[in-house]
Amino acid sequence: MKHVTAREPVYESLHALNHDFEGVLAELARLHEFGMFNQDLTNILRGFVKETRAWANFELLQILLLREQDDLARFRRLRKRWLKKLQDPNDVPIKAKRLPKKGQKASGKKGQRKGGEAEDEFEQARR
Repeated sequence: MKHVTAREPVYESLHALNHDFEGVLAELARLHEFGMFNQDLTNILRGFVKETRAWANFELLQILLLREQDDLARFRRLRKRWLKKLQDPNDVPIKAKRLPKKGQKASGKKGQRKGGEAEDEFEQARR
């Protein structure tokens, strides 16, 4: 089985496949209207077509799910590496100063959001 790296053509094929299954169902209905198939046979054939469509969708989506999960994990790792490279090494000591020392409780005014100092620094930098 050939592994396609671009997803767009696969999803387009999935759409086309489902569209064509709908076409088969519509033609079965037309043949029934022309009196070519009785209602029982039409229902049986429609069931076979719908089962085949569901099976094809199920198998394809299982494969796509695995590939999408792999991509999610890979791109998440890349994003985390990129953010780590962009992180200012001077931010670490600033964050460490804000942490309460052992045995101390975090102090702050009642109703003040945690991280208020960071907001103050942000406001000062903006001015």
